[in-house]
Amino acid sequence: MQTIHGFIVTLHIITGALSLLLFWVPSLTKKGGKAHKQFGSYYVKAMLFTSISGVVSSTMVLFFPLVIYPTMPEHFESVAYFTAYLRGQYVFLLMLSLLVWNNVRHSVAVLNVKCNINQLRTIEYLWLPVLLFVVASIALYQGITYGITLTCIFAPIALLNAIGIVRYVYQKDIVAGSWVTEHIGHIIGSGIGAYTAFFAFGGRALFEGSPSLQIASWILPALIGVPFSVWLNCKYKPKSSSLKRPSLKPKAVKS
Repeated sequence: MQTIHGFIVTLHIITGALSLLLFWVPSLTKKGGKAHKQFGSYYVKAMLFTSISGVVSSTMVLFFPLVIYPTMPEHFESVAYFTAYLRGQYVFLLMLSLLVWNNVRHSVAVLNVKCNINQLRTIEYLWLPVLLFVVASIALYQGITYGITLTCIFAPIALLNAIGIVRYVYQKDIVAGSWVTEHIGHIIGSGIGAYTAFFAFGGRALFEGSPSLQIASWILPALIGVPFSVWLNCKYKPKSSSLKRPSLKPKAVKS
C-alpha cells in the first residue's frame, strides 16, 4: 500500500506543478480566445487529476495512517499522538483537494449549462459540495480545538465555497451572462487552493526556520488571487441587468 500511495503522490506532485504553471496562461490571455480555451482545457484536466489524486492519497492516510507511515519520528511522544498528527494534516489536505475539485468542476459546469442551472440540481452534482462542507466542518473543529492557524483560515473559506455553489445552483433567477463571472471566480479559486497546498506542504521547507514567513506564504495566494478575481469579475461582469429563467433544455454536464 505504501508503494501505491507513493506512486499516487508522485503523479499528484507532477501534475500539480504543471497545473501551477498552466494556471497563468488562461488567466492572463483574452477570454474566449484560442490560447485561453486550449490552455484552459489543459489546466482543467491537470487540476482535476491533481485534486482527485489528492483526495485518494489523503483518504488512504486517514484510514491507514500507520500502514502508509510505519516509522514514527523520534520527537513524537506516542503512536497515538503521531496518528492524530497525521490525520490532522491529511484532513486539511483532503479539504484543499476537495475545494480545488469543486472549483474546477463548477467552473466548467456553469459554462456548459449557462442559465439552465436546474440541470445541476442532482445528487450526481451536489454530492461533492456537500462532502466538502462535511470535511471542512471537521477540519474547522480540529483547527479550533488544536489551534491550527492555517486550518482556521481555510476551513471557513471551504465552507463558504460549498454553500456558495449550492446557493448558485438553487437560485430562482440568473442574470444573463453571470455564469462567466461564476466561472472566473471558481477557476481562480482553484488556483488559490493549489498554490496554498504547495506552500503548506511542498514549500514548507523553504521557510522552516521562520513560522511568520510560513504563515505569510500560506495566505499569499489568497492575497493575490482574491483581488485578481475581483478585477476579472468587474472586467467581465454582464452589462445587461435582465433576468432569465432557467430553461429545461437538456445539456450534458462534465464532471
